[in-house]
Amino acid sequence: MKMLPRERVLLALQHKEADMVPVDFGATRSTGINAYAYEKLLKYIKLDKIVTIYDLKQFLAEIDDEILSIFQSDCIQLHRLSPSMGLKITEWKEMIMEDGDIYKVPYSYNPVELEDGSHVMLDDTGKIILKRPKTGLYFDDVNAPLQNSSSVEEIERFTYPFITDEETLYLRQKAKELYFSTDFAIVATTGVSIFEKGIKDFGYEVFLTSIYTDANIIHRYLEKLTEAYLIFLEKYLDTLAPYIQVIQFNDDLGMQSSTIIAPSLYRETFKPYHKIIFEFVKKKAPNIYILLHSCGSIFDLIPDFIEIGVDAINPVQINAAKMDPVSLKREFGSDITFWGGGCSTQTTLTFGSVQDVEKEVKRNIDIFSPGGGFVFSQVHNIQPNVLPENILAMYQTMVENRKYLQR
Repeated sequence: MKMLPRERVLLALQHKEADMVPVDFGATRSTGINAYAYEKLLKYIKLDKIVTIYDLKQFLAEIDDEILSIFQSDCIQLHRLSPSMGLKITEWKEMIMEDGDIYKVPYSYNPVELEDGSHVMLDDTGKIILKRPKTGLYFDDVNAPLQNSSSVEEIERFTYPFITDEETLYLRQKAKELYFSTDFAIVATTGVSIFEKGIKDFGYEVFLTSIYTDANIIHRYLEKLTEAYLIFLEKYLDTLAPYIQVIQFNDDLGMQSSTIIAPSLYRETFKPYHKIIFEFVKKKAPNIYILLHSCGSIFDLIPDFIEIGVDAINPVQINAAKMDPVSLKREFGSDITFWGGGCSTQTTLTFGSVQDVEKEVKRNIDIFSPGGGFVFSQVHNIQPNVLPENILAMYQTMVENRKYLQR
């Protein structure tokens, strides 16, 4: 019996086989596609549309309904009011980008070009907070507001994340619209992070060294940050709990060869705060599943994620150390859902042939899908140099192999 997309995703998260393997294309800010790659894809399949860029930091395209249908996606993203760089997505304008094509971008997107050809974004005081190099594709954070903080008093005075009444109203309207007018599983992308937020606020080097040299400052920061997130989530879930099925958190804890920090340090310093946040969500909205985004080699942390209530992980970086699909499914397949890992964006999808893509997609579906616990997506966002032929090969192969009973 053919199921609705929302039902299909929920069954996978419950480690049950639905009628087909569920699919995600663009339901998170790490399962989408670069706007240039999307523009080339639309031209290749002869669809004449102006591409909307909802995330200027990563240059991510909004996936339109026709492509979601062609690629048979079962999920859709519920954006924050300002998904990236503080740019609200309620008003739009057209802009010619570096490739010469016209795109729709948030109305308040007004980068400043410097003499060296780079582009920057400024805050209300005129300070540079984000920068994109002349030949670069993405904006990088260049302002760490707590970098020179040396006292607990400064940590106490810092402004932590919050949600406005304006955003609450926006989210409620969008969530109800998606819930009642579509059958998609709705993924609410919060932007909430602990480890990653610390790196952004203190700077990479300062944050990692301060864990050892100024532990009292870091722990007070993490306490204040967690308190702010709980207030945020109280209001967020009061608004959205009846409509969303998945809530996404972000904390990149892995690199190519290993975890960024020792697992013991994660367990001592960061896991307790993750546990507080995830337990709060489970108690407040037990019907909602927790999706944790963490790139890299995180094999050694997956048991910890399971213990503190994480239901699914993304992007499942299958080329990183210890992250081969067979080992992941064997060790953790009954306890956590793999949301991604369908085809490598580091290697096969970007540099392989159509045949290479087809072979890898079939193999990974066969490994990850038995017994549920798998949502198909490529490993991370599709980059601008990926050929349309490879993108279509990935999703056409997925469509041909997603029925459980056919294997």
